[in-house]
Amino acid sequence: MHNTVQIICASEKDRTILRGIFKNLGADAVFSLDLNDALAVFEKTRPAAVFAADGEEPPAEIQLRELKRVAPFIPVVPLLKRRDAERAVGLMKAGALDCAHAPWTEEELRPLYRKALSLSGTSLDLDTTALRARRRSLALTLAAFFAFTGFAGGFYYASVKLGVKPASPDRFALPYAHPTGLVVRKDSVLVSDWYSQALYEHDMRTFMIRRVTSLPETTPVAMASSPDALWLAGAGGVIEKRLPDARYTVVSKTAAFSPAPDSACFDGLYFWTADSRTGAIVKRMASDALPALKTFKYPGQKLSALTCDKRFLWAADPGLKALVKMSLDDPERIISRTELPEYASKTLNLTALASAGGRIWFAGDDNGRGLVFRKNEPK
Repeated sequence: MHNTVQIICASEKDRTILRGIFKNLGADAVFSLDLNDALAVFEKTRPAAVFAADGEEPPAEIQLRELKRVAPFIPVVPLLKRRDAERAVGLMKAGALDCAHAPWTEEELRPLYRKALSLSGTSLDLDTTALRARRRSLALTLAAFFAFTGFAGGFYYASVKLGVKPASPDRFALPYAHPTGLVVRKDSVLVSDWYSQALYEHDMRTFMIRRVTSLPETTPVAMASSPDALWLAGAGGVIEKRLPDARYTVVSKTAAFSPAPDSACFDGLYFWTADSRTGAIVKRMASDALPALKTFKYPGQKLSALTCDKRFLWAADPGLKALVKMSLDDPERIISRTELPEYASKTLNLTALASAGGRIWFAGDDNGRGLVFRKNEPK
């Protein structure tokens, strides 16, 4: 595996910390003081990923903007010096693979390093003449940007820029690692992420991010949709009804449910919520307060995510290593279970499901990496 990474950092103290961390991770780390210095390195070394300290000159936004302009494929991870979820979301929207938050530790950076390397692909020829021209331009104008061709990594950038399709048309890597909710629309997919407190709207075909909506006052742990609204369940047990407008404006809130649900869906007539810790599945009236009608006990081994359509309830069950189908009339009876080969990974954690167009969509994380995949509905 090509494990050379570029570290852009001016602070000697931070460089010392990062040098030790990346050495322990087994990375071949090459350090640069700034972007101009990095260009000289790129003429000799083609990194698989770039880690850039934020809070220095130039700002990470400028680095990412110029990187996206001239080399859209290389994974870039800004190293934030303080925790700021809103800023992290903005940087990921600008093209960052992910963001590392201070304090920088081996545990914090290991999954990001592995994810960055996993997204590195076929290298492109490096135009050294162009690089030298960019270096001269940087020196004269103090502009802050890279000029190098990187490694094909971000599948959605590749899809847009070069028409390169993902390795699998039914599996997509996410540039965030904590998905909690999944809503499938006509030509897009909406995913909620609790860590960044945001909603990500992805293009259905390429999974390129179309839009990011920050949720500074909500930590989303589940999501559902009805014809006229989006419903978000927060970590405290309150479910918000939001308009499907540009800002997802809140129009009502329920009381705090206990236990707090971490799955939600709408079957066209009733709402359903579920709690993975207790296995409780609750059928609810479709009104703003979502009053409970009846509570059922999940009949499988372990419920990790629940969804529904107009015919069935569906559950991801890591105990059975399967997708479980249940009746809307009798959720305590399993109709069928279909083995999921993805559960061969012992680190897979499925946290959200959606049923749409004869397919079941899955979202979760595997070894610190967010992912979405889809399968044809079992017969």
